[in-house]
Amino acid sequence: MQTPDSQSGHERVAQFDGFFVGFWGTWVLHLGCELGFFRALEEEEALSVRDLAERLGFEEDYVGVWCRAANAYEILDQDAEGRFSMGSGVSEALEAAGPWAGALVHVSNRVCETLEAVFRGTAPPESRFSLHQQMAQVVRSSYQDLLCHQLPKVPQVQAVLAGGGRLLELGCGCGHGLEILRRTHPLVEPTGLEADYECAREAERATRAVIVVGTAEECRYESRFDVALFHRSLSYCESPEQALQRAVAALKPGGFLVVTLPDDFPTTESALRTDRGRVRMGERLFYGMFLSPDPRYNPTRGQVCEWLEKLPVDEVARLEPEHVRNFTLVFRRHSL
Repeated sequence: MQTPDSQSGHERVAQFDGFFVGFWGTWVLHLGCELGFFRALEEEEALSVRDLAERLGFEEDYVGVWCRAANAYEILDQDAEGRFSMGSGVSEALEAAGPWAGALVHVSNRVCETLEAVFRGTAPPESRFSLHQQMAQVVRSSYQDLLCHQLPKVPQVQAVLAGGGRLLELGCGCGHGLEILRRTHPLVEPTGLEADYECAREAERATRAVIVVGTAEECRYESRFDVALFHRSLSYCESPEQALQRAVAALKPGGFLVVTLPDDFPTTESALRTDRGRVRMGERLFYGMFLSPDPRYNPTRGQVCEWLEKLPVDEVARLEPEHVRNFTLVFRRHSL
């Protein structure tokens, strides 16, 4: 490997080094979750490499490498006797966002297997159903954050869900969110709307809810639901503005519209060069292998609020991200 001579060359090497650091950190987290290291360390105050290896039935040398790597990433602490324990706040972070690491590893492997063929035109992009299956852990984590951490901050919505109101999810995918909703709010009457037939069929099988095949723009429900939910699904819509109009029309007077968005997508070239902008453009590359929307065209929270200002709704709450990057808007349809 050549050594860069210029200052810009050194800066580029440092940039690439950051990419590698993040990549291997993801693998450390993934192995800790998948092989049970974190579980074992949570059960004991501290364990030596030998004790941890014996407990899990693994080779001591390999366990030692993982422990030292996790310690280097400040995921594990090491005491004076050489024993390892969970770092401060790591258990809580894993509970909230741990599935992301595993999903990223699986998706990375899948991308490596198929992206060259997609680029060469020798294989079609994978289906949206495949996308949902690949990202299932991530999707569930995101819904968990919404239903268990964000919406409880809005008592009016919680009262409707606890009381058994009717909920329509527009773009329900494979039903991961409706599954969690069934557990957290068993009295709710859920209905899903999903454009992809395979996803809709899987959602119906998994949730036993009413699932309708169709787009949000084609929704023809009128004044029927207490809650209408878009969970990161506006990017699936050819016309997000029209989709919001139809969702509001589907609400009973006084019903609630809940719109969850990822972090705002950068709208300028300079903003694309921020850390978040780079992440979103990386997502755009990834989504190119799937028959799914290009994240570049995700509506921002500002655009959504502008569209909703034209509709018969009032803003109730703006919920900042908790553990996962969900930014959630809650609006209420005008009462008659």
